[in-house]
Amino acid sequence: MKGSEAKMTAFMEGADKRYIIPVYQRKNDWKLENCRQLYDDLKKIITDNRGSHFFGSIVSSVVPNGSKIEYHIIDGQQRLTTVTLLLLAMRNLIANGVISSGEGKLDEQISQRFLIAPWAKEDDRIKLRPVKSDREALERLFGDEEDYDNSSNLTINYRFFCDTLLKQEVPVDDLYTAVGRLEIISITLDPGDNAQLIFESLNSTGLALTEGDKIRNFILMGLPPTEQNHCYDSYWAKIEKCTGNDVSGFVRDYLSVKNQSIPSLNKVYAVFKEFVEIAKADTEDLLKDLLAY
Repeated sequence: MKGSEAKMTAFMEGADKRYIIPVYQRKNDWKLENCRQLYDDLKKIITDNRGSHFFGSIVSSVVPNGSKIEYHIIDGQQRLTTVTLLLLAMRNLIANGVISSGEGKLDEQISQRFLIAPWAKEDDRIKLRPVKSDREALERLFGDEEDYDNSSNLTINYRFFCDTLLKQEVPVDDLYTAVGRLEIISITLDPGDNAQLIFESLNSTGLALTEGDKIRNFILMGLPPTEQNHCYDSYWAKIEKCTGNDVSGFVRDYLSVKNQSIPSLNKVYAVFKEFVEIAKADTEDLLKDLLAY
């Protein structure tokens, strides 16, 4: 495992980079107050003339894929996604002539440095690849406003940034400069690192994971990406739908049947992990059994 200080924009920049949010991750869950906090922090960078502002860590596993470098984001997807939405709001408002910039073609600069790979195939141009349920909503934000998915949390947060930028409390050029002063600790995993243990040990300022979130990560994280997608689509997404997204409660019931003992609400993940380790169950067989229940 290697860690180093980096500018957020340096981490995001590069036409050969793709940022993959693996299927075991949850959807973008940052609320408007999280977006407001980011915007307020950027304003303080401007008003206090700060040279930098620590924005947290991003943990990733680097996977070469032909001419591309894929960063599979293990922790920090909310930060990465939210900065992407802010930059996209800047880009769209400038491109549409709604707000003006003193920098030449700032919209194109933002787009080609941080948002898209201009020479890639059409379905591979957007550099951030969220989980499937968020992916279409993000793609629509690059098109006509009438096609936006207004039910998506991504769209709600994007609209917040658009509305905030329109108030012009600070010039968009200054806000763009402030984004360039966000600093992160970029942590990349070596092939032999245990991603699950590292994930569990991270101290994050983000939203607390549910027991169901932890179980999803535990089951899917250790699989190769192609198997992750297969198991998510074939089993996990169906389990979430069948349980009305109350996976924590369902697994508690599942364990109660299997172990003849009811785990406490905040111990469901720990008991599930112990159950799997004792049973030494194949991942797909385990998912088949969960889905059957």
